[in-house]
Amino acid sequence: MPFFRSLYNRPAFKRDEPTVGASQVVLWWESRRLFFNLAVFLTGMFTCGLLIVCAFWSEQMVGEAIGLPDGPLLGLFAIFLYGILANVFYTSGWICELFLRRIVAPEKASAFGILAFRAGVTFSVALTLSPALVRWAAFAIALAHGQTHGPLPE
Repeated sequence: MPFFRSLYNRPAFKRDEPTVGASQVVLWWESRRLFFNLAVFLTGMFTCGLLIVCAFWSEQMVGEAIGLPDGPLLGLFAIFLYGILANVFYTSGWICELFLRRIVAPEKASAFGILAFRAGVTFSVALTLSPALVRWAAFAIALAHGQTHGPLPE
């Protein structure tokens, strides 16, 4: 896919020099953590916006706010927990690369690290978008079936 090919050719997704030791592996990963968090944060903000719009429109059209959690504190807790877990999984990327360096040649482990970073960012962005996609699909299905889940405003 041309989009991903051009994205992965950017400096954040490459290693110009091979990593020599464990500290360089960790430094390479940690120097990209801000980029990762920013990508997930901006995607999360976009997702929240899509969910709010979906809830507003669905409430007007089918009588139920599809996309909003029951209780806003639950949603805030989920966002906070998601951010923590995303960073835990991000850390597992360099841990796996360091573990792999002990088993295979450092060049292969380095190639794994680059692929893991690319896949991790891509998966995290897709996962962050998924609640909006699921809720919009539920809204579309409700519209297609003419469902109403409560009294529509007059």
